[in-house]
Amino acid sequence: MDFTIPKEVEDIKKRIRDFVETYAIPAEAYYDYDRGRMPEKITEELRKKVKELGLWTPHLPKSEGGLGLDMVGTAIIFSELGRSPIAPYLCNCDAPDEGNMHLLHIAANKEQKEKYYYPLTQGKIRSAFAMTEPPPGAGSDPQSLATNAVKDGTDYIINGDKWYCTGANGAAFLIVMSKVSDSFRRTTMFLVPTNTPGYKMVREIGVMGSHGPGGHCELKFENVRVPESAILGRVGEGFKWSQERLGPARLTHCMRWIGLARRSMEIAREYALKREVFGQRIADHQGIQWMFAESALEIESGYMLTLKAAHTLKAGEDARQIISMAKWSVSETLCKVIDRAIQICGSHGYGRDMKLELFYRDARAARIADGPSEVHKMVIGRNLVSGKHDF
Repeated sequence: MDFTIPKEVEDIKKRIRDFVETYAIPAEAYYDYDRGRMPEKITEELRKKVKELGLWTPHLPKSEGGLGLDMVGTAIIFSELGRSPIAPYLCNCDAPDEGNMHLLHIAANKEQKEKYYYPLTQGKIRSAFAMTEPPPGAGSDPQSLATNAVKDGTDYIINGDKWYCTGANGAAFLIVMSKVSDSFRRTTMFLVPTNTPGYKMVREIGVMGSHGPGGHCELKFENVRVPESAILGRVGEGFKWSQERLGPARLTHCMRWIGLARRSMEIAREYALKREVFGQRIADHQGIQWMFAESALEIESGYMLTLKAAHTLKAGEDARQIISMAKWSVSETLCKVIDRAIQICGSHGYGRDMKLELFYRDARAARIADGPSEVHKMVIGRNLVSGKHDF
């Protein structure tokens, strides 16, 4: 691994940091804590500024309006954007749209790109990825997928239920994981416009953290008819494409989480340098210094794991083991670091005058989404027991 950051990436990193400090963080004052929304007018103004600054869709190739970053460069840039919970969306590279763009870029045909991919990259529409289902349907175990599509002439008729589908409220289309004719081996992805008859967004599910644009939704598919052209890739390639999407998406989550963990400790450090107890600043107490040290070690370790995973993907090698390690490590680190930051700031950290309590509520989902920590541990352990990977 080469730990040198190319000058071009270093320049972009500085521009991103300036944007986050100058525009994104001040705009958080307008952020609706409970709904996870920004006022539409302010969002539009800030997105316009992003485009003027040349920071729109940084993860895409230059030929498609992006910055042409490889996976390592993306990791570095996203860790800067992650310092503000609204910055990734303002730059049109937040989940789930960012992961869906990646998937459509590599799997969609020309017609599908014209209809879905390009409007998504331009910020004209939003999307969602519908995979998780209510029990007994698919959660951590993809083999329990219950949504089913039956071929009818040249069409497919989809029936099933999904939930915790991030961003579905207001999305123009969904990427839907479904079996075909009740065959698990024929799991397939379908591109479904949300105005298709039979599709219903049942509700936004109330969650512990903020909802974000489009919420986390429960969906119903009742005899939803889509043409054969709605298939992404081919019949039976659903799990292949899901791995192509979820691997990089887990990493981009890690990148953003690293940025948020850093920001949380910066907030705690600023407070610790001002607050005095027992005759000295709390920053001068050894117990507080140890909390900073532990957080720094965990953040740096997670960052290195994430960069190694990005480097492995960039090299075209099997990155599943290191991605699981990074996702497990960084999601746990995020929760621990924000918890320490709140503890350092005391009642002020617990209150809503600071943003730490919001970060904390959102962070708890990190250990569940994109595979819970226990599943990643299981995958890592099985690979070691089988000899597929060494220690």
